[in-house]
Amino acid sequence: MDSELTLISDYLARRDVDQLVEADLLVLMGSAVLESVEMAARAWYEGLVPRILISGGIGHSTPHLLAKVGQRELRPESRIFRDLLTRQYDVPDAAIEIEDQSTNCGQNAEFTRPFVNRAQRIVLVQDPTMQRRTHACFVRSFRDLPGTQLISFAPVLPWVGPAGVAATPGGAAIWDRERFASLVLGEIRRLRDDEAGYGPRGRNFIDHMDLPPAVLDAYGNLATQHPELVRPAP
Repeated sequence: MDSELTLISDYLARRDVDQLVEADLLVLMGSAVLESVEMAARAWYEGLVPRILISGGIGHSTPHLLAKVGQRELRPESRIFRDLLTRQYDVPDAAIEIEDQSTNCGQNAEFTRPFVNRAQRIVLVQDPTMQRRTHACFVRSFRDLPGTQLISFAPVLPWVGPAGVAATPGGAAIWDRERFASLVLGEIRRLRDDEAGYGPRGRNFIDHMDLPPAVLDAYGNLATQHPELVRPAP
């Protein structure tokens, strides 16, 4: 199971470059992965981006995020992330913009468009289990903006261990194994272009994607062995 989970998660955690690059804007999607916030702060401090746009309202990850930061008040994920950036990492509030209405990847892409202005190179940072789908949503939403370059950079490449899934071997778990498996299997369901997926032959939220055969095989094996982890795409 570990090798198949790793194969799928490596595919989902899209990174278009080996390291962070200079860009006009970094779009940070809300999630329960706090490593995303650290990466955005590092990009700003290293002078790679002049602006950080945080996108995210209240969604399925919000309760997990609240638990991680020790809060109870139900608030948009983008506002929680902004507080972390300004209070924990001392990023100036003037460098941050907020979009706090989106509840899924498609809305992240759609609702951030008014904030883009003249940004030509945009770095996208998302929960690594959703990075590839997020990129596909932005490609569709931004296709009529000529010259816009979208660069995905997942904040971590998940490491599947016996006690959970972490950013590095032996590191603190970001997800428990069951939740992580359910997340990555759900993503493959969404990315497949069939009647149950998000492609043109399904809900038509993203363009057609050709998933690697090895990824589909790993998904099929895990779905057969652990049907309890395969949930219908919302």
